[in-house]
Amino acid sequence: MSFPVLLLACALVCLALTAVGLVLGYVSERRASALGRTVFAVKLAPGQVAHEALGTALFQVVFVPVLALAFATGVLRFSQGWAAQLLGFAVPWYGFQAVYYWIHRAMHMKPLFWMHRWHHVSHVTTPMTGFSMHPVESLGWCMGMLGPAVALAQLGLLGAWGFGVFLAVFFVGNIAGHANAEIFPVRATRLSSILTSNPISYHSLHHARFDGHYGFGVASMDWLFGTEWKDWKAVHERVMDGRPLTRLGERVGE
Repeated sequence: MSFPVLLLACALVCLALTAVGLVLGYVSERRASALGRTVFAVKLAPGQVAHEALGTALFQVVFVPVLALAFATGVLRFSQGWAAQLLGFAVPWYGFQAVYYWIHRAMHMKPLFWMHRWHHVSHVTTPMTGFSMHPVESLGWCMGMLGPAVALAQLGLLGAWGFGVFLAVFFVGNIAGHANAEIFPVRATRLSSILTSNPISYHSLHHARFDGHYGFGVASMDWLFGTEWKDWKAVHERVMDGRPLTRLGERVGE
């Protein structure tokens, strides 16, 4: 494909995934809230939704050309075989967790927080919060989302279907995962939070408390490096029991 065609194709895919994520995120959030699983019974900041919408649009402006360029230059290229398909999902998914954890911690340091400040306007999250960020921070996300896949492609082990599933799960999961409600009815365990996914309230605490829970998706890096709050499980259980937190700095069991 020519670069303009690649650019258009990448734009259509990313916008479609974003739209699906927003619809599922808001519908699921509303349903879970109706069932009593709201995380924070706290009002959004004035102008937050408009701020998040702009940030989400700016993320697309950065990510789509980078993705298209990766395909155009051949650094992202696909291989056949079931192993490539499995690795095409697993390596980008868990690779992002490792890469982004350190990028995220660095952005919480004073010299770099100017770029991460945009994302932290959202003390109470919404599905629109997921990709709401400063354009420079978006470049870090490009590194985390595409870097492991590029490395895998150089070894001839990146499967198209596996990578496609990764992008779909990542886009939709990141958006829905910023809902202000526990949208999944199953209660999280220590093992599930490390291997499969965090409860949504886990990341909600990062936005409310600021200086912990730097990972997203799974808790493995926070668990390994001691950046978890001890009451995250108690918070999750309280939310699942229909008792939302009423203050941003509220601790459970302390």
